Amino acid sequence: MNSSTADLGIAYFLDDVPGAAIPGSRLYAVFQRVDARCPLTSIQQHFLRERGYDALLQLATGKLDAEGFQKSSQKEREMRLDAKISAEQREVGERCRRDEATKRKNKALFAKRERQIERRWRRSRFGLGYIERADYGRVMRILWEVEDGNPIDADDILWLGSTGSDYWTEELRKAHHCNQAKAFTEAWHKTGDAWQAINACAQWRKADHAEKGLEVAEDALSQATGKKLRSAALTTRGGALRDLKRHQEARGAGGEAYSLTPSDFRPCTLLGAIHMEMGDYAAGADWYAKAEARGATHESVDRELQSILAAASPKERDGMKAALKSRDPHRYNWL
Repeated sequence: MNSSTADLGIAYFLDDVPGAAIPGSRLYAVFQRVDARCPLTSIQQHFLRERGYDALLQLATGKLDAEGFQKSSQKEREMRLDAKISAEQREVGERCRRDEATKRKNKALFAKRERQIERRWRRSRFGLGYIERADYGRVMRILWEVEDGNPIDADDILWLGSTGSDYWTEELRKAHHCNQAKAFTEAWHKTGDAWQAINACAQWRKADHAEKGLEVAEDALSQATGKKLRSAALTTRGGALRDLKRHQEARGAGGEAYSLTPSDFRPCTLLGAIHMEMGDYAAGADWYAKAEARGATHESVDRELQSILAAASPKERDGMKAALKSRDPHRYNWL
């Protein structure tokens, strides 16, 4: 089977094999010996056997004639090509699986990173820094609930007011009260129940949105009938006006509420706070005394006085303390 050097790989149906056309390669040396009808060395025979070139080996050893070699070598060539295609397909499949695995991993890492960023943003939004490991799950659940517009449940409120007080930040409190205010406002619009509007106003005030509270309270007042309901609407309206520093209007609302329900301590508490903030400490103390006589607790009055003192100027603070101590040194010995 005499062939030119360039055609040896083709002549022996091994042109698909790397190295078949490279002079100096082991396979090329075999081609040359077979083409020259020289016997192969044992090493060359082992090489062909190891590589699966059985047809060429049998041709070289005289076990196949040219026609038989052609048929066998073509079958081997087809098998090699099929194996190559299968290997390439497996490689493509494996590469796709690796790419998909990388994408899933990157997606998971990205999602984890996004969650970390979102958690840091949420903590920052609600004024929270470090959270104890034991509290982390509970605190983050609370933040998610508030972020979603839901109220904090009663058990969590109690926990935040005691053990978890470090997490009960001003930002979180305001957000919670804002959610409550929205819920009460929606209920007011749906039902027309003025008590829902009164509750909404109280929550808007706690959320530091007194103007929204005032709007709701005035809507409720326009529809409120009955002394108790009108008094409550006037009182909450007066509280919103007080928050907005509209003290004269707030005093008028409080006075009207008191005239409707003189036995209720709430108008008295409101009027006490208004007079204190207006600098009329004697009148303020009188109204607080009336409030306590009608059921307001010392603790609630003291908390309100502490809040007023904290917001007052040093001169106003000194004057208020002096007036209260002068009125009742024992009652106000904590000042």
